[in-house]
Amino acid sequence: MHCVTLADLAATLSQHGPSLLELRPRVPSATIMRYWTASRSRHELWHRVMSRYRDAKNAGNYGRLADWWADHRVVLEEILVSELLTRVVAAIGAETAATDGAENHESHESLAAVTHGIYLGQIEASNRVAQIILESCGASVEDTVRLNRLRYGVERWTDWLIGRVSVHRDRSFQYSIDAERSKTFYDEVREGASCTHRDTTTWLMNAAMREMLVRRTSENSALAHANHEVASAALALFRPELFDDYGVPKSVWLNRLQKDAAKLKPFDFAGMSG
Repeated sequence: MHCVTLADLAATLSQHGPSLLELRPRVPSATIMRYWTASRSRHELWHRVMSRYRDAKNAGNYGRLADWWADHRVVLEEILVSELLTRVVAAIGAETAATDGAENHESHESLAAVTHGIYLGQIEASNRVAQIILESCGASVEDTVRLNRLRYGVERWTDWLIGRVSVHRDRSFQYSIDAERSKTFYDEVREGASCTHRDTTTWLMNAAMREMLVRRTSENSALAHANHEVASAALALFRPELFDDYGVPKSVWLNRLQKDAAKLKPFDFAGMSG
C-alpha cells in the first residue's frame, strides 16, 4: 500500500468523524491491540532503517550514507505522510473517550490510550526524520528540498484534517501541528454553508491534498505490507455498523435514526384488533 492511500484513509475518517463518533460502540480489546501491534511493528522497521543512517554517519562513511539515501528516501517519505492517519485516529480516539457514556467507558479509555501511544511513537519517528533532513549527510540537495516540502505540506493538511474531525472547539487540537490554524479550519468547516457546499469543498480539499502528496512522493512504496496492516487495523477500530452497504460511513442523521429506532419496542399490531 502506497503512503498516499494512508492519507486518503485519514481524509475519509476526518470527513466522517462526527458520524463515526455518533454511536461510539464498544471496541473489542483484540481490535485495539491489533492497531497497536501493526503500528509498533512498522515503527520497528522505521527504527532499523534510521539506525543504519546513524551507523553510517558515526563511521564517517559517506559512500554508505549516499547509498542509504538512495535506498531509504522513500521510507522517510512514508514516515512523514503516515503522520496524517496517526493524528486523525488519535483525535477520534480522544473524542470518543471524552464524549462516551458509562457503558463503554473502559473500552474507549483503552482506545484513547493506545491511539495516543501510537501518536507519541509517530512523533518520535517524524522528529528523527526532521533531524536527518537537517543534517543532510550524504543527501543531495534535491532530496532534502523535496522532503522539506513534503513535511511542510503534511503539517498544513494535518491541521485541516484535525479541524474537520473535531466535534468540540476545545478538544482534540492537541493532535494538530498549529492549534490556532486548526481551530480556524474548524470554524470554516462549520460556517453556515449548505451540506452540498460543504461536501463540494471537502471533495476539492481532499483532491488538493492528494495531488500535493502524489507530486511530492515517490511512485514506489517501501513498506507496502506494513502500511496495509496499519490501515486495516485502523479501519477495524470503527465497527461495521458505522458503515452502509457500500462501505461509506453513515451520516450523523442516519446513525441517530437507527440508534433511536433500536430503543423502541415493536408496535403491537395484534393489540389493535382487540
